[in-house]
Amino acid sequence: MELEVIVVVCAWFMGGFISGVSGIGGAMFAVPIAAMFIPIQQVIVLSCILNLAMDGTLTALHFRFCRVSALGPLLAGTIPGSVAGLFILQMVPGQILQGIVGVLLLLFLLWQQVFRIREKGTESWLVGGLAGCAAGVFGTAISFDGPPVGAYGLYAGWQPRVFLGTLGVFFILRGTLTCTLQAYSGLYSPAVIQYALYGFPATMLGTFCAFPVAKWINPDAFRNILKVVIAAAAVVCVYRALV
Repeated sequence: MELEVIVVVCAWFMGGFISGVSGIGGAMFAVPIAAMFIPIQQVIVLSCILNLAMDGTLTALHFRFCRVSALGPLLAGTIPGSVAGLFILQMVPGQILQGIVGVLLLLFLLWQQVFRIREKGTESWLVGGLAGCAAGVFGTAISFDGPPVGAYGLYAGWQPRVFLGTLGVFFILRGTLTCTLQAYSGLYSPAVIQYALYGFPATMLGTFCAFPVAKWINPDAFRNILKVVIAAAAVVCVYRALV
């Protein structure tokens, strides 16, 4: 148990830092590492809990930059997506889900090479709703809710702090719904609760440590960081699906 606790603390400290800089990617970094020591079903549920620590910290730091008008379509899509994700978590092996997510992320990166992302003015109820639905499905099923809405943020051309503020608010609302559904379904074991008690402060500390970096980052460099995070997530997902 001591080794598992150390892994949780280290993985989610770094996950919090990554999420604090880019707005997404914390779970993508922490989950594959923790899954090498803890059963994947426990890791997924634990990640959903600790994501609230990341998202709550991001919300506190960047709330005033939140684009409130963008939350409507994202939240409208995430409600049915979260319900579907809970069903998938209980019925489908996580390995298969990770493979699907990896393929979708690779397709997104390919799409970016073909189509130019506009700087602003591309928010859409349809695209936002689809992104929110995908975030609900993947966030509840495998705790990877970042890529769909990260892709939407790039599509909409949000500036870094708008990106962080908007996604922080969305993630904490979506995460609260997910955790409520998972708790109601009896997925919170004593081991998961114990890991969460250690992971919460580590995650928040990592996110706070990223704040000075996120404050001064260049927009172009920021978008490149997002692309690298999404590419890394795709490789991890596909690899775990194949081994």
